[in-house]
Amino acid sequence: MSIDNLLKALDDEYKAYSFYFSASEFGAPFTNLLEAEANHINAIIFHLNELGAQIPANPYSFATPKSFEEAAAIALQNEQANVELYNTLVANESNPQIIDTFYRLQAASYNNHIPALQNALNLNQNNNLLEQLNQGKTLINETAIMVNKLKDGSLGQDELEGFLSKLNYSLVGGAIIGAFGVIIANELLNKNKE
Repeated sequence: MSIDNLLKALDDEYKAYSFYFSASEFGAPFTNLLEAEANHINAIIFHLNELGAQIPANPYSFATPKSFEEAAAIALQNEQANVELYNTLVANESNPQIIDTFYRLQAASYNNHIPALQNALNLNQNNNLLEQLNQGKTLINETAIMVNKLKDGSLGQDELEGFLSKLNYSLVGGAIIGAFGVIIANELLNKNKE
């Protein structure tokens, strides 16, 4: 039973290693987890070698995830499945040294890998929010410039169209377009009154 359990664990660790390799272009935490998975593989191979078992090659290869967020979400699911797998393997294992290794590998996933992924995902989301806020601030500054040009009559149609094409509607586009529309309407009404 020990060899079967070790082979199941090795297969899961190979899968994790290959996934982190595919996500390593996103940097930490994936590069750190890649190194950790190599250590997990070595720990399992140590036991397989002690038992004289054949060591299979890693069968996994993954395409690079589309984004950091996608990679982190997949990695979190995989790490949670890894914790559950070790629950099953420990319950079906009788060798105390192998049980100890399974517990240590499970603890690494639960105590280190999952929190590292969650922290990186939260940090990435916070950075995205700050970037959106900075874009909004820039857009508001550009809006003020456009309003001043409109007031002094120096705003050209090409310049206005270029500005409107920059708007990120999901961020502040609707509000700015509404405010800009009111300003344009007021300016046109004031010019018609003159």
